[in-house]
Amino acid sequence: MSLYEVDIQRTGRRRTLWRWFLLHPSADFGWAALAVLIWLGVALLARQPLMLEAVDPGARRTLFQTLATLAGATAGLTLTSVSMLINVLGKKAAPGQRELPLEKLSAAHRRQIGEVFLFAIPGLGLLVVAALVTVVLEGDSGSGLWIPQVLVFVLAFASVLALLRVAWALRRVLAIATA
Repeated sequence: MSLYEVDIQRTGRRRTLWRWFLLHPSADFGWAALAVLIWLGVALLARQPLMLEAVDPGARRTLFQTLATLAGATAGLTLTSVSMLINVLGKKAAPGQRELPLEKLSAAHRRQIGEVFLFAIPGLGLLVVAALVTVVLEGDSGSGLWIPQVLVFVLAFASVLALLRVAWALRRVLAIATA
């Protein structure tokens, strides 16, 4: 099987699921919501706090500030990667030289690679905002607010899935560039 003009081994069903994951980035929010719903269901069945309401306020504040910082830094890195990717994908061979491997990509494949990066950035930006809003809303109260925490964790899980896709795209571009 050839993906972006680079030969890869097809190992059956696992690759089919991976390819579906790669081609459906909007499903990240569904998977993330499912993970948080399972978390909430287990908490309800175990008669535990739904999210992190019972955690020490200082620890909660630190967690959400750290999530905001990591999401902001990762969004910046992803945005920088987009500008580098534009330069790499737009590079043409000098006249008379052999065509560069990345020049063989079709416009649709270039668009798919670009969309992987561009899809991750808004989720990371929303995670920054949601984490900081949660810090402000909770303040120094003894118990946390589970509804904003749910939103933060859905965005965090979705962002992790989007970043997995970004790492895959970078790996593919590197494989194509060195083919």
